[in-house]
Amino acid sequence: MKRFLLIVLVIIIAVFTTGFFLPKEKTVTQTLNATIPFDGISRAIVNKNQWQNWWPGKVVNDSTVSYQEKDITINLLLLNGFKATVKDGSNWVFLDFQSAATYNAETALTLTTTISLSSNPFLKVFQYMTVGSSLKKWESLLQSLKTNFSDIQKIYGFDIQLGKVPNSSYISAQQNYDHAPTNEELYRLIDEVKNYIAGENAKVMNDPILNIVKESDKAYTAMVAVATDRDLPGKGRFMLKQMMLGNLVVAKVTGGPAIIEKCRQAVQFYVSDYRKVSPAIAFERLISNRLTTDSTQWVTTINYPVFQ
Repeated sequence: MKRFLLIVLVIIIAVFTTGFFLPKEKTVTQTLNATIPFDGISRAIVNKNQWQNWWPGKVVNDSTVSYQEKDITINLLLLNGFKATVKDGSNWVFLDFQSAATYNAETALTLTTTISLSSNPFLKVFQYMTVGSSLKKWESLLQSLKTNFSDIQKIYGFDIQLGKVPNSSYISAQQNYDHAPTNEELYRLIDEVKNYIAGENAKVMNDPILNIVKESDKAYTAMVAVATDRDLPGKGRFMLKQMMLGNLVVAKVTGGPAIIEKCRQAVQFYVSDYRKVSPAIAFERLISNRLTTDSTQWVTTINYPVFQ
């Protein structure tokens, strides 16, 4: 009996000693690379209205999100990440997420997970032996963040793709207005171009493209162009435009002027973030006829010619 009590006492002393000398916290740092430039990811982090697009869980409010049914409090929002706390079982977990630019238009995502342990030596030993399952949960958070931060649509809000300029020969026409041109005025200009192409016994090869420049509240310039099957001579207001069959950043959008403008800005961000150089101005391609389609159903592509 005395031997048994002695063994128990030795075990208690060993556990106490081990717990006493164990660190007060367990910290693990992991890094994964996302395939989107830092500027795009930073913009998504700073704008709390975008969190619902990329956070791999539920956005509860401006300072609280959830992941695997655990509420996480965002204590500090930074340009490149955030610091947060979460109660996981009996442990307090501190999350320090940071992003940093790397190379090849990638971003390093680093999550430092710190689990605070009890000051009670016996409880600390138990916690230290069981923190593995908690750490795996936060490892999966970083993997989910990497997946979402590598998704163009989640970060930019639109499915932006790289493509090729489909047509090289265009006939264009330009018109100045003292007001924002109406759809009726724009399609009247487009029809004039199409009629000129038909008069030259040529074929229309694609949907019309459009660019409007606002000089002031009373000065707008609209340029429309229609692709043809061959180069045609310029005549009067109708000009031949030859587009280089190069690379194109393109995004399709469905909706009216507000969502089209939002898509245009997203494409501009994309071009800037990926450090692409453009040889020409961006333009809209009018996929659906805006005169016969409700504005909520307009289909448009935003196109941005780039060198690479």
